Amino acid sequence: MEKTVIGVIHLRPLPGSPNYTSFEEVVDSALKDARAYEEGGVDAVVVENYGDKPFLIEVNKETVACMTAVIMEIKRETNLGIGVNVLRNDAIAALAVAKATDADFIRVNQLFFPSIMPEGYVSGDPGKIMRYRRAIDCKAMVFADIHVKHAIHSASIEDYVVEADRSLADALIVTGRTTGAEIDIEELRYVRENVKIPVLAGSGVNVRNAGRILKIADGVIVGTYFKKKGEIDVERVRRIVRIAKGER
Repeated sequence: MEKTVIGVIHLRPLPGSPNYTSFEEVVDSALKDARAYEEGGVDAVVVENYGDKPFLIEVNKETVACMTAVIMEIKRETNLGIGVNVLRNDAIAALAVAKATDADFIRVNQLFFPSIMPEGYVSGDPGKIMRYRRAIDCKAMVFADIHVKHAIHSASIEDYVVEADRSLADALIVTGRTTGAEIDIEELRYVRENVKIPVLAGSGVNVRNAGRILKIADGVIVGTYFKKKGEIDVERVRRIVRIAKGER
């Protein structure tokens, strides 16, 4: 069975963030990455304000406006599926962007249960998020990380699995401890076997482990591995896509 491959577009620093330099560079870089991903054959991309370190738990208005503008450019230039991730955990902003751009999904790092992140104490609020999605009539799916990377969790992976259905998430994402870190394969298996919704591997996927991971997961989200010297390597993308689609 074919599995889903989602590439990550790490946006350069946006206006208002400490390292911002040029919005034209933001757009040009994002379009370059999007074209490379489309050439490599991914099913979709998730667009993140990755350059906006240190992240805000709730972003400012210019971030919403700029991410919307960038995604509209990507939609004009490609036929890729689109996801939105507003770091560090602004699901309301992500849904607003998704509504304006007709995006397919959003990613929420902490949809339910609280955690301690470098940005502070982050409390998931699925009731507010899902009501907002309904209120603005946004059709985007909600992909929720569980035991998300770069965070300290009080709830166990078992707690997340048991309570996942209460969040109304459309899919779950399992990651390693940090960006690019490989996931625990047994943890992935446990989640996949104990929930009814799709489960994606969200970090540490590469050509050596993709086959093993995709025997369990319904798809993968890949960012770090697809880059070579800071640029999207189309051949690396193609390799993962071939594995996901059962091609040689």
